[in-house]
Amino acid sequence: MKNFLYLCLFFFLCYNIVEAQTNVNIPGPENVLVVYNENSDTSIMVKNYYVTARDIPESNIVKLPLPRKAISVGDWSDPHVVKLGFDNQNIVDSTWARWDSTHCVDTAKFHAYQYFIEEIANPIRQHITNNNLTEKIRYIVMCQGIPYKIQAVGDWSSPGNIGVDGLLCMLNTADYDDFVKEIFNNLVDDCYPGCYPPPYNCYSSPIIYNPYFDEDSNFDFDSRFKSDHYTGTWGAYTYKLSYLVSRLDGLSFEVIKDMIDRSVEEDKSGEAAWILDNDPASNGIGVNSHFTYAKSRLENYGFNVVYNNTDTWITHNTYIGGPVMGYTSLGVHAEGSNPAYQTYVIDSLLFDYANGSVFNTFESFNAYSISTLRRPGQGLMTEFTLVGGTSGAGHIWEPYASAVSKPYVYFPYYAMGYTQIDAAWQGLAYLAWRNVVVGDPLTAIAWGKQSLITDLSWEGTNLVTGEIDIPELKTLTIANNSVINLRHQGFITGEGKLIIGQNVTFNIYSWEKGLFLSYDSDHPRLVWGEHPTLGSNANYKVYRRYSTDNPWELLTTTTAFEYTDLQMQFYLVGDAIDNLFYKVIASSELPGTYESNIVSCAGGKSRKKGIADQPNTSPFVYSLEQNYPNPFNPTTQIKYSIKESGLVQLKIYDVLGNEIATLVNENKEAGIYSVNFDASKLTSGVYIYQLTAPGFTQARKMILAK
Repeated sequence: MKNFLYLCLFFFLCYNIVEAQTNVNIPGPENVLVVYNENSDTSIMVKNYYVTARDIPESNIVKLPLPRKAISVGDWSDPHVVKLGFDNQNIVDSTWARWDSTHCVDTAKFHAYQYFIEEIANPIRQHITNNNLTEKIRYIVMCQGIPYKIQAVGDWSSPGNIGVDGLLCMLNTADYDDFVKEIFNNLVDDCYPGCYPPPYNCYSSPIIYNPYFDEDSNFDFDSRFKSDHYTGTWGAYTYKLSYLVSRLDGLSFEVIKDMIDRSVEEDKSGEAAWILDNDPASNGIGVNSHFTYAKSRLENYGFNVVYNNTDTWITHNTYIGGPVMGYTSLGVHAEGSNPAYQTYVIDSLLFDYANGSVFNTFESFNAYSISTLRRPGQGLMTEFTLVGGTSGAGHIWEPYASAVSKPYVYFPYYAMGYTQIDAAWQGLAYLAWRNVVVGDPLTAIAWGKQSLITDLSWEGTNLVTGEIDIPELKTLTIANNSVINLRHQGFITGEGKLIIGQNVTFNIYSWEKGLFLSYDSDHPRLVWGEHPTLGSNANYKVYRRYSTDNPWELLTTTTAFEYTDLQMQFYLVGDAIDNLFYKVIASSELPGTYESNIVSCAGGKSRKKGIADQPNTSPFVYSLEQNYPNPFNPTTQIKYSIKESGLVQLKIYDVLGNEIATLVNENKEAGIYSVNFDASKLTSGVYIYQLTAPGFTQARKMILAK
């Protein structure tokens, strides 16, 4: 019984791990929905600039009119007039969002929530459905002019006042309108007449846990956000985390435009510093561990951290004197002397911010206003973007310390290669609360695990933390004099082309992931990083093997970090089979040798004039291999090689000699090829496949066993 329980626990854990993984690729423009206010000139300009900068499809754009209107929900005070207030930042119940002197407590009403449902949630949901975007959209970007607060009661941190984005993110939850009403009812209980129970018992806080919180602590990049994948239960509802919502907002169009530019041209070097300005006061509010854990996580993965836990404010990057990628502190709650006080973001922090930099402080009202400077006596995220910052996470009203986006999640996830929006949302413990995230969902500051969705060019310094797969027909080009820093699981592989410029440096963490093959000329060029432990004392022996049947051949011994095989040239045929294999063995004066990963390509002896010892004979022969698997059901692979260019035919026959299919009927260059045969429409039995080329014919049997 004990073993059975252990086995059940094992399968339960494995199941939950699999459930947590989405295994989706990096997001692209097709995964982003852009929402704007059609009656705001600034909102229209922000939409136009961002859509152009990121090439967002026209079908992914939603315009909202957001009118002032009377809302009736059937209670004693209908109708209420609901409008956008405070420069379109708030959905304001103008009839009720104030202190009512006839009651002893300011009880929120549902009218502003109903406006959110009618004028924001429903039109967005309808647009997604009508344009068949349900399977595509992962992110919703709200342009300035779309309100981010629901102000159902006086303009303070009263229950009933909540963030738009924390509700909108669960849009695909079943019975969504009723779900929103239940959240409201849980926030607010009517306290009139007679104010019984007492006011402090009139409210509760719905704890709706974020199912996406800290989902990839090992940074395997298998938990990129996917719509409706992460779910939870609250009361009678199973809620879905449908979309991650963020904002393109700031003090002016010019500021927002600069934010977008910095997001598109983000710093991917991994060298910018992270400022963790802890303070003795953090113990009093229970967040000291947030700073220390963030420090540990970032440093463990090789990032530059500036940290202290004193009364002295960090105002300069003392680590490397360069740009800053992330800033967190207690803000105005910190002890010690700060003459700037509430304007410290502008007047005290003397940092040079990197493109893509983020802001995340333990201040209750650091996003109280975004498009204006409505000073709450604290630092504002919108000041951070004004002076060169790019994005961040903040709080529109009092969130309590437990609801701040955890810097020990937010910062490391972003640093390692998750997008800024994925990282910020993974740091949030709760949904349907008072948080807001500002930024571009396509911004990432490291190359995490991904498969290229378009041709890419890298230049300068780039941090690679996951495996980069270059699919067939895609190309990754690395410019001259670039530096590629590989950490964690960083590697570059795939069936496509890697073109490496001159004087490119690979800083590697594993010799088994340190060798790369470049297609920058007709000849295979090997480039590798310095051995991570042998360093400058290493010698490198370069080996080649021609086909898997031949032994390894030593080509050269060198202390350099590259070698071009002039004896061979690439054979760039779409379905050619790799037949050239290379590896490098590192050694030093000390005992032991170290074998690199193997790289391969399709190629043959170089036919270029001037190459020494170059034979004129073709390196290929005519052959037809046995299909594999055999017997098969219903598909199998057939490999063959061609000695000389000419017309090639590969046909399938039944045992009576009737032609069943023609797999190949075209001119082929000399080389090695493979083709797949799908027999799903055929009956079981023996079939013949025959290869015909100039002066060559060969046939073999294969067995289809269904």
